[in-house]
Amino acid sequence: MRRGVKICFFFLLLLGINKTFAQDLKTSVGTNKELDSVRKKLDSGKDSVVFTAKYIRFTKLSLTKDSIVLLPLDTSTTNIQNYSPLLQPLHPTINNGNMGLSARPLLYEPSKRIGFDPGFHSLDYYALTPEDIIYYQARTPFTSLYFVSAGQKEQLFRAIHTQNIKKNWNVGVNFNRGDSRGFYARQRGDNLNVAIFSWYQSPSKRYNMWASAIFNTMRAYENGSTVAKDLFDPNYSKIAREAEPINLSDARNLYRKNTVFLKQTYYVGRIDTSANLNNAVLPTNKVSYTFEYNNDSFDFFRNGADVNNVLPPGMASTVFTNDSTHVKHLKNEFIYSFFLRPKNSSVIKNELKVDAGVRHDYYRHEYLGIKQDVTLYEHSKFAYQNITILGAAGYRFSNNIDFNLDLQQILQGENAGDYLYEAKSKILLGKTIGRIELGAYVQNQTPAAIFNYYHGNHYQWTNTDFNNTKIANLSFNYINDKYGFTAGAKYYLTSNYVYFAADHTNGTTAILPKQATADISLVRLDLSKKTRFGRFVIENYLAYQKTDKNAILRTPEFYTYNSIYFDNTFFKVLKANVGFDVRYNSEYANYLYSPATAQFYIDERNPTNLSSKPVVDVFFKANLKRANIFVKYDFVNQGLFQPGYYTVNRYPMQDALLKFGVSWNFYD
Repeated sequence: MRRGVKICFFFLLLLGINKTFAQDLKTSVGTNKELDSVRKKLDSGKDSVVFTAKYIRFTKLSLTKDSIVLLPLDTSTTNIQNYSPLLQPLHPTINNGNMGLSARPLLYEPSKRIGFDPGFHSLDYYALTPEDIIYYQARTPFTSLYFVSAGQKEQLFRAIHTQNIKKNWNVGVNFNRGDSRGFYARQRGDNLNVAIFSWYQSPSKRYNMWASAIFNTMRAYENGSTVAKDLFDPNYSKIAREAEPINLSDARNLYRKNTVFLKQTYYVGRIDTSANLNNAVLPTNKVSYTFEYNNDSFDFFRNGADVNNVLPPGMASTVFTNDSTHVKHLKNEFIYSFFLRPKNSSVIKNELKVDAGVRHDYYRHEYLGIKQDVTLYEHSKFAYQNITILGAAGYRFSNNIDFNLDLQQILQGENAGDYLYEAKSKILLGKTIGRIELGAYVQNQTPAAIFNYYHGNHYQWTNTDFNNTKIANLSFNYINDKYGFTAGAKYYLTSNYVYFAADHTNGTTAILPKQATADISLVRLDLSKKTRFGRFVIENYLAYQKTDKNAILRTPEFYTYNSIYFDNTFFKVLKANVGFDVRYNSEYANYLYSPATAQFYIDERNPTNLSSKPVVDVFFKANLKRANIFVKYDFVNQGLFQPGYYTVNRYPMQDALLKFGVSWNFYD
């Protein structure tokens, strides 16, 4: 009965929104001839300028490797209902219940990091990095506001303001705040990101400077899971969610990541523009210098009893824990690039590009933990240096075919021997036939520092015999934009895979790092298709994975995301979609979670397969001039197939929840 009332309220809200917009549109585009006459005179005035999104262009660091690619703002409602980084259709996650809490990929997505890595990544989804910063060219001041509310359960606010202080110099600021309180006690994620950024380009367009200062604070409250293990069992006595007993009453992980970033490029020699369709400057020689300073900290705090022993007993204190890891990283990178291409050509063909560079990394790794004799806190400091050579080569046979090779090799330092070699090729078969993308890479990476050394109140280990993890990958993708179809295949061969597993010698709550002795093979197939039947649109994505070591590399065989909606434009200006999304993955042996280290781990002796059923969300989203809105009801099928569900063992996901979001762009 209660669920039915909520669903009825959702659709009544949609009708109310449609009615409101209809009334607004009737007054603004009605048949009032006098009002239309006044508006026509105002619009035709010589001194009036109506600023729109076309006055704003942007780029990112990934779009500046060769020439600078400028893109227009995306003002559509595409995927606007999936605002959470944990619910991206093509990159699903498992997590501890809601946005702001620890998470890891559901599908196998190995990182391409080499060199030193502290190993704390469970809150990376909420952090801003230099690669995430968007740099603008704004002919008018631009402000974007984005707000999502789900009552007291979840709120998200994002703001961007940017403007050109000179014709060729832009500055701006990002402010992001997410606060998700969840349904259960201390199921809260609280994130704050602030970034100041600037892009300067000389009048000749030869010199460019991108700079940013980023401050991330990510606070994940840890409740140690609910005490009840059979929370969604039909026979379980139902009580209020917030009243469910939890295991940890005062614990949290606090991550801070602060970055100062500066990249400078200078074009030397001749500059080509005739062969460029986007009017970008094409250099023949380029010098790049990048400076980056990171100051990161990863802290776990607990103060209170742990009566159910979700953590091993504290070695220094059974009540109080304050473990802290700090990493300071200083990077200097220099790259020289040159391009060989025909002069005065109407198309780019037979273009050769070569990059050669060197990177120096300095790390200071400080750890505040417990000494072996557990009588004093230990303050350990480690300093590392790495010198990496960087190389890249690319050849563009024509606008339809290219080949690129990227090389990274650490020659000297703490992680000497690490490397990443990657090759890619794109082949355009035709606008109707589509294109093919081929890829391959090999990677040799030192295990993250947390696998080798950790001394805290609850865990202690030191490993010196872990070998480097090696990954070999082959990939094939076929993409047809005309028919909205994509098909891909990937193969991974992983050697010396490192992971965390339950240590049964000291009880099931203890974990230890382990390394697989046998190679792990995994095949992944991806299919996506967008189909339109009149006003109805169907978007389907399917991923299939198969591994020969599923007991170690935990991942479902099937994952699918499907979106079905009605697409229509009302009153000639209101573009709206009404539909539903369905997510599902097949059952598999799931991960457990250790709050003290913020690491996901497996229990090899007692694997647990959690029940898996489809999760359905219904939504309404619309675009009206400068504003986008959406109304979404998550998990609308709760109670139909299942009363609730888990993605991490014993950490319940959110119940059905009504959400509202709006984004608004201002161009003056």
